[in-house]
Amino acid sequence: MSWPFSSVSASSVYCAAKTAAFAAGVTAGAGWETAILHAWTEADQALWAGVLNFWFLGRVFDWVRA
Repeated sequence: MSWPFSSVSASSVYCAAKTAAFAAGVTAGAGWETAILHAWTEADQALWAGVLNFWFLGRVFDWVRA
């Protein structure tokens, strides 16, 4: 039960940091479109794809093997 908690905790901290980066960009005078483009990169998308694949696709493989 600790692994899901660790993943959710780390994801929450990561999302908070990205939200803070977005808020800082908007506060600095950038439009929200520009702030999003600078706060959310292809590396972020790849990271989240990996996390989601680990949790959801891994469960599918576990279910198929059972």
